Amino acid sequence: MIRFFNNAIIRSTLVSQYFDRDESIYTWIGDDLTRTLEIIANHYIGENPPVPFVYRTISKRGFLQLNDGRYDLNLQAKLTDAKSGQWAYAYGMLWSESEKSYELAISSYSPSNIFLNGKLIYRALLAHETNPQTSKLVTAQVRKGWNGFFVKMQKTPAGFGCVVGTSHKRAFPLHFYSPFVERLGQAGWIYSQLVDQDVYPEDKFPGIGDSAQATGLAWFPEMTWEATASNKNACGRIFGVQPGKTAYAWSQIEITAPSKLQLVTAGATKIWIDGKQVWEGSAGKFDLDLPMSCGRHDILGATISASDDWGFSIAGAEFHLPYPVKGIGDAWLYLGPFDAPLACSPAEIQTIQNLFDNQGALVYWRVDMPDTWVRPYLENENFAKWNYQIGVTLYGLLRTARLLGRKDVIDYVVRHVNECAKTYAYSLYDRDEYGTQSINHQLVEMSCLDDCGSFGATTLEAYKECPSSEIRVVVDTIADYILNQQVRTPDGAFYRVHTMWIDDLYMSTPFLGRYYKLTGEGAYINDAARQFLLFKKYLYLPEQKIMSHIYDFGYNMATGIPWGRGNGWCLFSLSEILEMLPNDHPDRPALLDFFRELCEGYLALQGEHGLWHQVLNEPDAYEETSCTAMFTYAFARGVRFGWLKEPDKYVDAVHKGWKGLTQISVDRLGNVHGVCRGSNYAFTSDYYKYELLWRTNDTHGIGIVMLAGVETIKLREWLTAQ
Repeated sequence: MIRFFNNAIIRSTLVSQYFDRDESIYTWIGDDLTRTLEIIANHYIGENPPVPFVYRTISKRGFLQLNDGRYDLNLQAKLTDAKSGQWAYAYGMLWSESEKSYELAISSYSPSNIFLNGKLIYRALLAHETNPQTSKLVTAQVRKGWNGFFVKMQKTPAGFGCVVGTSHKRAFPLHFYSPFVERLGQAGWIYSQLVDQDVYPEDKFPGIGDSAQATGLAWFPEMTWEATASNKNACGRIFGVQPGKTAYAWSQIEITAPSKLQLVTAGATKIWIDGKQVWEGSAGKFDLDLPMSCGRHDILGATISASDDWGFSIAGAEFHLPYPVKGIGDAWLYLGPFDAPLACSPAEIQTIQNLFDNQGALVYWRVDMPDTWVRPYLENENFAKWNYQIGVTLYGLLRTARLLGRKDVIDYVVRHVNECAKTYAYSLYDRDEYGTQSINHQLVEMSCLDDCGSFGATTLEAYKECPSSEIRVVVDTIADYILNQQVRTPDGAFYRVHTMWIDDLYMSTPFLGRYYKLTGEGAYINDAARQFLLFKKYLYLPEQKIMSHIYDFGYNMATGIPWGRGNGWCLFSLSEILEMLPNDHPDRPALLDFFRELCEGYLALQGEHGLWHQVLNEPDAYEETSCTAMFTYAFARGVRFGWLKEPDKYVDAVHKGWKGLTQISVDRLGNVHGVCRGSNYAFTSDYYKYELLWRTNDTHGIGIVMLAGVETIKLREWLTAQ
């Protein structure tokens, strides 16, 4: 009998249903695999539309991030005339899509109190102030929408300020934005002038949407130019006068009728509209006729610095930002300085994604504010994000789209991959400029297999659909990391210094196999094949023919816990490598035997409803979706490719597994339930059963379920053909 449960009672009973059975997709459309896949894919894309990065202005006069992702609110370096006992304040905002908690790591140079939405969450103790190298972990419970972080800091002879930010920048990067209406859209913390007495009691703080002027304090970094700079043209203010150097200004002009513009230049200038040069001249005042169609048009100016000023101004029309950039009141973006004009077309300059080279120095877009640049931020929950679980989600979408002939879904996946690949060079520059990158967090880090292999494998699939030099740079970088830089045991197995995780077979081998297919270089497929045999040596549990989740080198033993998804990663990946491995490869017989052994072990543990359990050999553990999908996927492939010796029982398991997924895990709207969240590890199964609980629409499971459906369809087609 199907029983109904929720997370509150998961400890005491088996979870067999995550929602009312009448809401299952099976109840609504039955065994229609094609429609099931369409509904899941459409739901995911509907919840994660292809919204690109958000571009904001950021002042380099503000607080930058450290390499660990935290913000260094060191007022000692900003308010150099501060006296002991004086106070100053810092203020930042954090956006959250939902109510959740973040773990912050905080260090103090001096007495510091941090308030979240008006409530105290941190007060520096004596031990913190006297040892700023240590950090305290603090849980920040945020609400949906904007959250204000107000910091009160007092100067002492030893220091002034604190360091605050995420405790885990790879998985949970946090970027703060500027409060107050005058700074709407700007990125970064702001800080106040010095005060002799604390002017903010702990029950009264300015609101994040208030006016800075109403506080009665001056706030930094500065948003306006000093009087001497204000008298110059924009390029003279931004870059300083640099005779002979070139800079560019980009905007959009709106034409409502044939127009005549008034152009004032400080030096040699060229103007292009929609890529066509419409004017060239030297310093002076000029009229410029625009006999073009109504609408908005890109306008680009190239200007060379004179000895006393630099730039140009145009009046007589309405101008708009050429790309949405938040935190700016102007309509122009600026690029430079360059020793010589760029050897490229206006269209190649008019892009927000690219860096530009000036004699080896990288140049990016700025705005007409003191030391203020344009900077992209990843503010989507999923789209344009690079991490391993989204990598497998996109792979599921791509395989589904190919099977169903959905070019729109293929385009969605390629667009996601391209958002990451085309900004990879920028994100490396961003890390160097700001301390921590604002996009492509894990791709830039690339310090473990999680950071690169899963999404890298999907990137290679996207490369088949839309080859590009940017994607090739990314996959070449990943291949070099895995083959030559990833830490290994003395016998060559991938590991994480103290532990070996079965997950890493998925985080590495599917990429290695695909890279071998791309390049023909045997070292990559050889390494992939060898990893399975090495991992078997450490993690295989021969009595049940399944795998331990972890090998702990500190204890020199496997944990012995057969976590469901970890085993799923193993079998899923082995099926992919067997497909790519040459028939005459020396490791193929051993890998085929291993695949058959594992399939036999997993088959024996399939639950009565068709699903496998979170801990495979403990029937009181909850039934888990992602491992079920991966075993279903691999069994279907094992039958279809002729790898399994008794195919009939595996065909039955595939049908039982898919039916269980559609009856228990997927609802009629395409939500995927019962997916275990990202794991740590333990030597006891209680952690996996009672702490490592399931979530709805966790990206560890959505793509895997689609892949199981794809392979179930392929198996049925193959059986029909047979």
